[in-house]
Amino acid sequence: MSKIYHYFVEGKCEEKFINTFKVPKYGFILPGSVDVFNFINEEITDLRIMQLKPNANIILVYDTDVENTHMLDKNIKKLNKYGFKRIYHVQSIKNFEDEIVYSSSIKNINSLFSTSSKNEFKRDFCKANNQSLFKKLNSIDFNFNNIWTRQDNGVFKKYSTKEGSKLIKKKL
Repeated sequence: MSKIYHYFVEGKCEEKFINTFKVPKYGFILPGSVDVFNFINEEITDLRIMQLKPNANIILVYDTDVENTHMLDKNIKKLNKYGFKRIYHVQSIKNFEDEIVYSSSIKNINSLFSTSSKNEFKRDFCKANNQSLFKKLNSIDFNFNNIWTRQDNGVFKKYSTKEGSKLIKKKL
């Protein structure tokens, strides 16, 4: 299997998380290119696909809070048409914030940065440098092994496997 990884993440928080934890100092996630692109809501262009390295493993990181897989199906077919067969799904049940809560000791995502809304949380999460984000997550007993381990039972069930999550996480 190729050791080239290309992540397509739904939002800036997922981008920040992966970019932080692929850094050798923390080394929890396999290194690769990370692009913010919502595979659930947007159609990928031919130009964007042609810019990918031919043997890349494609990792799609997305939320399951939207109840429609039409665009995801269409985008995967398009990737397949260009020869990309190693496509892995990493699902946030229901969203990235819920994954952080599930993987830690907090009950509400706003507890992490003492924010009062999801938008404030996202702002502070993305603003944090790698070291402070790592320390913040440690302070809430974040268990890296728990994130992205649940499987969707709704419309995304057909893509729901633990394979993507296992692939990207380095053995601890």
